[in-house]
Amino acid sequence: MLLTVVPLAVAQIVTLFAVMQTVEKDVDTRARESLIVGSTVVSEFLSSRGEQLRTSVSVLAADFGLKQATATGDAATIRSVLDNHSRRINADMAMVVDLDGNTLASTLDEADRPEGHLAFLANDDVQNIETTALFGETAYHVFVVPLRAPVAIGSVVLGFPIDHQLENRLASLTGLDVSIVASETAPTKGVVADAHTLSYSLPFGAGSSRFSVVLQRSLDEAMLPYVEARRGLLIFAGTLLLLVALAGVMFSTTIAKPLRTLASATQKIISGNYEGDLKVSSGDEFGELASSFDSMRHAISEREQRISHQALHDALTNLPNRYKVLQILTTAIESARDDQRSVAVLSIRLSRMDEISSTLGHKATDELIIQAARHLRVNLDKDDLLGHTGSNEFVLVLPGQDAASAMSRVERIEQILGSGVTLENIDVALQTEIGIAEFPKHSNVAAELLRYASIARTEARTGKERVRVYEAGREDEFVRRLRVVSDLRTAISNDHIEVWYQPKVCLNEGVVCGAEALVRWQHPEFGLLFPDEFIPAAEQAGSIVHLTRYVLTKAVKQCREWADRGCVLHMSVNLSVRDLLDEYLPYHVLQILKENGVKPDQLTLEVTESSIMEDVARAVLVLECLRDIGVRISMDDFGTGHSSLAQLRNIPLRELKIDKSFVMTILADAQNEAIVRTTIDLAHSLHLEVVAEGVEDEATMRRVASLGCEQAQGYFLSKPLPPNEFIAWLDDFKPIVFHERRKTDRAFATKAT
Repeated sequence: MLLTVVPLAVAQIVTLFAVMQTVEKDVDTRARESLIVGSTVVSEFLSSRGEQLRTSVSVLAADFGLKQATATGDAATIRSVLDNHSRRINADMAMVVDLDGNTLASTLDEADRPEGHLAFLANDDVQNIETTALFGETAYHVFVVPLRAPVAIGSVVLGFPIDHQLENRLASLTGLDVSIVASETAPTKGVVADAHTLSYSLPFGAGSSRFSVVLQRSLDEAMLPYVEARRGLLIFAGTLLLLVALAGVMFSTTIAKPLRTLASATQKIISGNYEGDLKVSSGDEFGELASSFDSMRHAISEREQRISHQALHDALTNLPNRYKVLQILTTAIESARDDQRSVAVLSIRLSRMDEISSTLGHKATDELIIQAARHLRVNLDKDDLLGHTGSNEFVLVLPGQDAASAMSRVERIEQILGSGVTLENIDVALQTEIGIAEFPKHSNVAAELLRYASIARTEARTGKERVRVYEAGREDEFVRRLRVVSDLRTAISNDHIEVWYQPKVCLNEGVVCGAEALVRWQHPEFGLLFPDEFIPAAEQAGSIVHLTRYVLTKAVKQCREWADRGCVLHMSVNLSVRDLLDEYLPYHVLQILKENGVKPDQLTLEVTESSIMEDVARAVLVLECLRDIGVRISMDDFGTGHSSLAQLRNIPLRELKIDKSFVMTILADAQNEAIVRTTIDLAHSLHLEVVAEGVEDEATMRRVASLGCEQAQGYFLSKPLPPNEFIAWLDDFKPIVFHERRKTDRAFATKAT
């Protein structure tokens, strides 16, 4: 009943309210419009009558007989002229006043004539005037025109009374209630509304400040045509509600019982119980509804099972997803704890999927993952669990096995996937990176075991290993690495990265000829960080380009400051793999050099063999652009990379830096000495200068000098120093010049003591 009657009642009330609101708004709008139209009619009427009066008084003032009579003071003649003229134009009042304001003649009764009242109207300065004035107890709308013969000898006044007759005339023209009222203040145009009436005021005439015309419209009268309609709507709404209520009472008894049956079935479905059939013995619509409801119950049950499966399984491989793996792994851990057994967790990642995707497309990659899942699944043991937790990542849970025994499964997995899968007539051998974690050795929490296995897998990939077992405490290093990566950008933007400088000595002259810029980071939590701790993380996170540009800017500015002190040194800055792939790097370098007034050949950019081999063609293009602007290119850590001599010939180098691993052991290892000697000869044959880095003692310095190195750097000369300490070291440095390279006496500069 409520569901039937209440909505209908609300609908009726809302409808009635909306209709009446619309009607009232429409009535108000129309009433306002009628007031505005009426004000226009009144204004036009008063303007028309005023124009007529203005013309008449001008004609009267030009009458020669009136001028002559006024000049001679002939009151009878003046009165006769005024009577004749006022009758012709239906004017109610006409008079002539002299220059003193005294009435010479008037059509008014003697009692209504003013004495001295209009003196201000008859002077030489007065022009035509329109105004309102009281004569006796009657207000007049008057026009005053000077009477000139040819000088002013008086004024002619014509006027109409402002009375009820005028109000009635205006009311008949506008169809509104019209009142002419006197006020102390100037009337304000606009509609003024109260509960029952709308009013509109406008000035009576152009020169009137005392009288205004007020137009009024009764809202109650405007609403009268709609009152009957409202009464009819109310009667209709009440009758309809009564009929609906009676119908509801009639049908509620036949509807209530089957609805209660349906409601009971609904409650079972809400509680998750989909068992039992719904029985409603009726052939009408309720029987059809019960049958449809029963079909819906079966469909919901099947859909819920399907949704539950999809929520816990990967759509691509139909393997358990991460949430399902966590549930099963948690159960396996509880069972293993009771039986005092181990559980091994393997995190498996398929390698080279990005390369395969870029070559064959995403669809091919999906097919590879599906086939890899199929190959792994058919080789599972009874209690093993295989899950798909990422795009190319799988998890294998081995209950009852520890990390050592899981190694045999690793070999089987590598053999299964390494044998290859066929894709579009191509046999693709899948490579893997695997990390292993173990319960209870590493953790007794499922989520932590998965995370530790992922950490071990990541370390295997970083170390280019097939498999790695998690080592306790490695998560702290990962957290530290994440912190370093996330804080690096902020440190760069806030100028918290420091650039230190290690001197390079020219062995021919024994003087300091340059410095290498090396970064240091005073981390607020981890203390002083060296490049090995954050450069690899910066390369992986993509922040290395920002860091390189930061160091370049700092180093070139420092080079400029040293030059201003009279110390012209070459500056060396290291580039990363990402830098060599940045085609805008030469423009940035050139801009920094120009901004600081540093010559391009004072800047040396050091690259490694491995960074060039990442994309040889693109790297060589960038290096050639740098060479063209005059920057020197140096091959850093030469001998540790994988470049061929043919590639070395194509790289625009000016300098080779022999890796410190060879230089530091040159005196103790004859093979390293041979490598250094061969490298120096090769560099000289290519017209390259040679720098030996890692010079730790005097004997090593002497040896590399005798082999023909042009420059040397290392801790024997100085460790990397902050800019202020570098200047102090440079001031204390005492160069020693030698001429014969192979003398047994000291042939290089020493540190100041």
